[in-house]
Amino acid sequence: MAINVRNSGEKINLEELLEQGVSLSEHTTIHTGGKADWAAYPSDFEELRALLDFAKEQKLPVTILGGGSNSLISDEGIAGLTIITTHLTRLHISGELFCVRCGLSLDRAIDRSIEAGLSGLENLGGIPGTIGGAICGNSGANKVQISDLLYYVDYMTLDGKLHRMQTHADEFSYRHSPFSGSADTILYEAGFRLIPTTQTSDVRLRKEEAKKRRKEDGQYDNPSLGCVFRNPAGMSAGKLIEDCDLKGTRIEGAAISNRHGNIITNFNGKATSQNILELINQVKTVVKQKHDVSLETEIQFIGRW
Repeated sequence: MAINVRNSGEKINLEELLEQGVSLSEHTTIHTGGKADWAAYPSDFEELRALLDFAKEQKLPVTILGGGSNSLISDEGIAGLTIITTHLTRLHISGELFCVRCGLSLDRAIDRSIEAGLSGLENLGGIPGTIGGAICGNSGANKVQISDLLYYVDYMTLDGKLHRMQTHADEFSYRHSPFSGSADTILYEAGFRLIPTTQTSDVRLRKEEAKKRRKEDGQYDNPSLGCVFRNPAGMSAGKLIEDCDLKGTRIEGAAISNRHGNIITNFNGKATSQNILELINQVKTVVKQKHDVSLETEIQFIGRW
């Protein structure tokens, strides 16, 4: 098939961008999942738009994948085109405005903001995944949500058009954003209003302390998705699971962390996504029986489920 697309007067060779049968387990933090029919790693707007044109011409569904920290990919893989955003990493700074492409890891973005003498993001230190994923799920920690600092989001629709949304706090809520669950938008760039500071050593210390707390919870012991379940109103999902004596429960290679009830790990590197799904369902059943609480997952299920 012809897959050269001309954009802005230049020919983009999609044969160099597109790959078939790409294993996706290395693109998630839990290291499970099958293959992508097609995958690509765009590094700028024109490549991204060319890939969308290709998918439209070939009638392929499009899936967006960032750092894979909150995504459970089916063992049967993903149909169509998977666009992996981790090469969209450029940033620029204008005064207190910190502007970053959505494929940069959140942890690296925090480091870069501190290097630039800007504070505000450091309490999110250690949260895995990309800027785009953090915005979609409105990631938060230590009484800070990423939406608290967000000023604008540039996003692309599947027709290849770029749009800007000036964000407002009331459009976001606990683990929810205007982009949550959207299959027809691709986050491209975000702007954050941060706080200029000369005390960068103190800011970096706060970041490292936030990361240390996550380590103490066992979030880096084995490959995991981080917290799997949303906290029900006024309750802790992890505490509910621990009260059911479920810590350490295993199904094949999937296990509930011995240190945090809301973390499921690939403890021996041999878990499948199906093992993890079965363990999720077991947790839901036991918590419902003992506490009469219906837990909801905060992770995404991607692919041929």
